[in-house]
Amino acid sequence: MERLKSLLEVRKSYFFQITFIIFIILGLVISSLAFSADRVTVSRAEELAKDQFDYAIDGSIENMETRLGKLYEDLVYLGAYLGNEPWIEERIRTGYLNQRTGFTSIFYYDLREDAFTWYSQRQVPAMTLKSDPKFTNVITSGGNEIYMSDPISISGDVGTYLYVPVLEDNRPVGLFGGSISVLNSDLYRRVLESANDNMILYLLNERGEVLSTSFNLVTDAERRLSRSVIESAKDKDVRSIMSTDTDVYMYEPDARVNGWSVLANHSTDSVYEAVYATRWQYLLITLVTFFLSILVGLLLSKTLTSPLTELVQNIKRQQSLEPIQLERTGSKEVQTLLDTYNDYSRRMETSRREQLSQQQLLLQQEKLASLGQLAAGIAHEIRNPLTPVQITLQMVKEGHSSQEMLDLALSELNRANHLITTMLTLAKPDQSKRDEEWIDMAEFAARLEFLLDAECYKRVTKWELIVPNEMPPFYCSNDMLVQIIYNLFKNAVEAVDSKGADGSVTVTILFTERDYRFLIEDNGVGMTKAQVQAVGSAFYTTKDNGNGLGLYMIREYLKAVNGRMEIESVEGEGTAMMIKIPRRSDV
Repeated sequence: MERLKSLLEVRKSYFFQITFIIFIILGLVISSLAFSADRVTVSRAEELAKDQFDYAIDGSIENMETRLGKLYEDLVYLGAYLGNEPWIEERIRTGYLNQRTGFTSIFYYDLREDAFTWYSQRQVPAMTLKSDPKFTNVITSGGNEIYMSDPISISGDVGTYLYVPVLEDNRPVGLFGGSISVLNSDLYRRVLESANDNMILYLLNERGEVLSTSFNLVTDAERRLSRSVIESAKDKDVRSIMSTDTDVYMYEPDARVNGWSVLANHSTDSVYEAVYATRWQYLLITLVTFFLSILVGLLLSKTLTSPLTELVQNIKRQQSLEPIQLERTGSKEVQTLLDTYNDYSRRMETSRREQLSQQQLLLQQEKLASLGQLAAGIAHEIRNPLTPVQITLQMVKEGHSSQEMLDLALSELNRANHLITTMLTLAKPDQSKRDEEWIDMAEFAARLEFLLDAECYKRVTKWELIVPNEMPPFYCSNDMLVQIIYNLFKNAVEAVDSKGADGSVTVTILFTERDYRFLIEDNGVGMTKAQVQAVGSAFYTTKDNGNGLGLYMIREYLKAVNGRMEIESVEGEGTAMMIKIPRRSDV
């Protein structure tokens, strides 16, 4: 079990992984070379098969041409002695009629008399011969081609007639015909010569019928030829190679006899036998390389990682929380590692103590800085409600006071007091809903319009508040909602300040069945994508005198009420900020 765990640990080491990867790359290289060699082997096997096909077909056609030429010359010789009947009969009787090497029957057809003269006991009806298209073709061809009839039954045998025209003054006056036994003649039985025992040749007539096959020691089942193969071959007008799932064929459409062709068949397994053997060899080499990579990787990793493993075990045996100082034991390599580790441990402890002291100092400084920023943020947020109070007092001083203005000033002072309480409890989201109530949104819009007008009292900025004619009541913190919209409006006004009279800010109040939406749009300076992503972060601001707490407080409140803020901004063109706060039907 311990040895197994050791091997598992070694397997996880970088040495093993690197060694394994190197051998895997080597295996891929071998596989790539094997693939290239395989393509060469396949190409060579196909070339060899083609050469064998060509050799077998060409040899068979030459053999058939020799045998058939001898018989053709015999009939031409008879035509030269036309009119000397005794000589012709004697010649035929003593040498021409031979079932294996010659003819089984011979006739002469006199074209002028339309009469047949038979020189053998075996005969066929005159209409059978006249109905043969080759019979007619040989008379009109002028002796330029060799014509063989389709198989005809002759006295219990099957034969094909070889037709030879008889010419006078280059005009046909008749023809000699001799039947050749399909079953017994050497012309059919031994004319097709295979290149090897795995190849079968077929002699086909014009109708695609098999006249004979090569003299192979194969079964009748292996000689059968699919009709679909014959039909595919008949479409070729030049020597071509075809393939099926099990066989490879070469088709020669011209067998030197009008309408005859030769088809050679070679099984796929025999064609690619050398390829299959080579592939198994390459597969074996790849597998051996793979297993060798694992074995060598394990051995090298075990040799290289043993000192490291020993060091790790020594470190694990140390129980003290103090800096670890390991005893120098083990092999020389381990002792060197232990010395290096002990020295490093001492330096790390010294560095840790110095770093801890610096961290404590930095933490104290950050606390003081955060306290200052928080104080500035609180002052900033309290200044917002004091602004309309200041404006109201200024208007009272100028003699433009009204009861509504005084009430608003008092309301804003109360909001300032609520803001102080809100900031003190900002870290407690569960208290953010304590002042929520049902708000009359029409009254809220009137109050908001006065505050926005007060903010732009001495500015040339154009602004507009757009509200629906009728709005349902909204359950929310009135002061917090005013603070959110007022803060965003103030930021928008400051963003368009540089555009003067061309600057504009629009506040739109919308509602749906699910929420209230407050949209603040401006055509100000806009923001970059990085600035948009940072909006709402504590103490993040782009203003020279800002503190980054306004939007942070808005985000914290929206989190507490399941609301959200969406921002779209284009630098130099403006910003649109949408606040969405869910509506509640019952409280």
